[in-house]
Amino acid sequence: MSSQDKSTEGGVSIGTTNDFATYQSKVTNVNTELDTKFEDMTNRIDKLEQTINTILQQQQQQQQIESTKENEDTTTTSTTE
Repeated sequence: MSSQDKSTEGGVSIGTTNDFATYQSKVTNVNTELDTKFEDMTNRIDKLEQTINTILQQQQQQQQIESTKENEDTTTTSTTE
């Protein structure tokens, strides 16, 4: 056994405590990275949603314009006949 294995801190070997601290640090780093990526994806989704809504509004406006033109054409045609 190494001297590190023999030393204990609260019933847990110091080597194990150090390993746990390293593991905990890695987990914290991964969680931070995931949080950052999640926030980035959320922002991208929000931008896509805004873009889709803008496109839908433009399509609705275009349909209204076309519908109005068709109605005007029909009205003009029927009054001239």
